[in-house]
Amino acid sequence: MQLPGLYFPYVHVRDDEWLKVAALYWPSVRRLVPSGYSKHDSPTARIFADAKLLLDEDPGPLLDSVGWDLTEVLSHNVGRLRRDYSIKRAIATYSGQSWAEGAAGSEIPALGWIHATKFPPRVVNLLSESGLAQRGRIVTPSGDPGEPEEWIGLHPALAGAYMTALAGRLSIGGAFQPLTDQADLRVATPSSDVRAALSLLIGGKRPEADQGSAGVETYILLALQQARPKNLENIPAEKIVQIRQDLDGELNSFRIYVSSMRAELSDLATIPDERRRLESFAYHVQQTIERPLRELEKGLRLHRMEPTRSLLLTSSFAPPAVIGGALGAGGAPPAAAAAAGVATAIGGAWWQVSSIRAQAKADSPVGYLLDVRDHLTPKTLASKARKILTGTYGRR
Repeated sequence: MQLPGLYFPYVHVRDDEWLKVAALYWPSVRRLVPSGYSKHDSPTARIFADAKLLLDEDPGPLLDSVGWDLTEVLSHNVGRLRRDYSIKRAIATYSGQSWAEGAAGSEIPALGWIHATKFPPRVVNLLSESGLAQRGRIVTPSGDPGEPEEWIGLHPALAGAYMTALAGRLSIGGAFQPLTDQADLRVATPSSDVRAALSLLIGGKRPEADQGSAGVETYILLALQQARPKNLENIPAEKIVQIRQDLDGELNSFRIYVSSMRAELSDLATIPDERRRLESFAYHVQQTIERPLRELEKGLRLHRMEPTRSLLLTSSFAPPAVIGGALGAGGAPPAAAAAAGVATAIGGAWWQVSSIRAQAKADSPVGYLLDVRDHLTPKTLASKARKILTGTYGRR
């Protein structure tokens, strides 16, 4: 069974195109929303929320159930964390930049701000006493929900590492898969600063389940690049919702295919060198997605053309008896009857071919991606066949 995604590091998804792609695969995308938090979602996010594809999770109960004793790990590494990720270091290094959950802007723009409900008990005290956290914003940014004291400011790299670690821990405990639209925080390929801070926060190696999720996320987002059109920003969110409904069976088959590679994807995610890791993922996608997709498209092109070509080369088009009788009774001219016969034959060929294509896609592990592409891009032969049947072919 495919796990729902857990979005981080923010409450609000920052990239609508990323959300559309994520909605094409994961059963739902959850996000950590404190109780009583006032959201200001984009129109795209609201549509997915209404369709139950974007759901809220209260971080408090999730943290209580995980039992993550972060204080012990922090205590062992507080000296190294203070040296590289203190509040003073953040102000000196990131002056004028901001990483924040809420709207941009605060008294210290160099800090990354995280809602207090996303910290286990005792952790905020330890971070503050160690010079690693700033309690509350003196000035709450315009439109940013919550009181100033509900926010905790950290060094941006430490904030990114903490949200990465938190998403990983909550995903293991709550059966989620961590997802992010922020390239420098992506679990499989975090930036060097975030990766170093992450190692200090969690005591070294990430849990195996977290590494497996990282591999699946990277693979899926690369694979779906083969299906998404260039103008995805112009595709209505409602269409994505409809595709999910229309292709539910095909999507399930594709998920089973991806699950069969989970162990291999987990191994790829553990490759320490970032460039080598990305090359390995790209090669794996090429072998398991791009190549089978090209072969499937090639076979479908042959299936699409040959039956129609055969009909066009036939010397006569004998329309079905009912159609022929109706034309004869109405005294239709022979030329009109012949044209109707051609249209009927081509139409019959199209639906025959359509059945062959549907079966070929269903038999392919990457057929879902081709179906998605077909649904998101303008139809060609299908629309022509329909126009021939309705007598509107060639009209604007």
